[in-house]
Amino acid sequence: MRQYAIAGHTVQISGEGLDSLPGFGRFACHSASDAEFDKNVLLTVREIAGLRFATPTMTTVYSSEYEGTIYDLSVNESGARLFRMIKTDAGCLSAEIRREGDVFQATVSNNVVFEDFLLRYILWLLFGVAALSRQTVSIHASTVMYGGKSILFLGESGTGKSTHTQLWLNHIPNTELLNDDSPLLRVEADGDVRVYGSPWSGKTPCYKNMHTPVAAFVRLSQAPHNRIRRLTGIEAIAALLPSCPLTFAYDKQLSESIYSVLSRALQQAPVYHLECLPNADAARLVYETLKEEKRL
Repeated sequence: MRQYAIAGHTVQISGEGLDSLPGFGRFACHSASDAEFDKNVLLTVREIAGLRFATPTMTTVYSSEYEGTIYDLSVNESGARLFRMIKTDAGCLSAEIRREGDVFQATVSNNVVFEDFLLRYILWLLFGVAALSRQTVSIHASTVMYGGKSILFLGESGTGKSTHTQLWLNHIPNTELLNDDSPLLRVEADGDVRVYGSPWSGKTPCYKNMHTPVAAFVRLSQAPHNRIRRLTGIEAIAALLPSCPLTFAYDKQLSESIYSVLSRALQQAPVYHLECLPNADAARLVYETLKEEKRL
């Protein structure tokens, strides 16, 4: 069994297909003292090939199909959750997660060989469920670090998040990419909100075991001009919610936990809407705005 420290939480993983996935090496704990096992273990994941989960007590709350694979989530009254990825012409990858005290126990089973990206996705879902119990949520964002803080760029797929962070890297000196797809937003024990790198970074292999305070959230939309404005209240929440795990929105307990994390985040970091072109002026506009408002 291997141990990983992700967003300050210890995750234990065992299984031939799970414990050597790309990106996780940067988060590995090399000794018991590194992990502080007794107080920080959040999630234990075991892989058991061919195991069949009992589902009669489960109620499906979410189901969708994408490129020949069905994705669904089922829950029961005790809070156990079952994720399934069903290939319509092949087999099923399933994962059940249950809470036992302060620690979540998860079992992954598959009856065919699944691609690494689906195994990584199932671990992302399992970690996401467990992490919400400790005020941590994954945000679909491309994130850069500047001056000891991070700016999270949000938006629908194809709106230019990665393009915009690349503009920062190219035109704003001393900028560094933290994560290009799924950084982790955490409310710390002292109430501070920080963003962490993670083993999940989309198509860009940026797996940095680092964290910083949040300078700002910036939601992008394409436009024939560059214009930025600060959002407040319902607009600010509405800008962040679509970037949280979609599957969890259909699970009442998980969605309430997401609202809790975002509410705390909004007390500490502003949210902006940037209408923009994919040019250096757009990056400079955000930079200058954050400087002017003393966020950087």
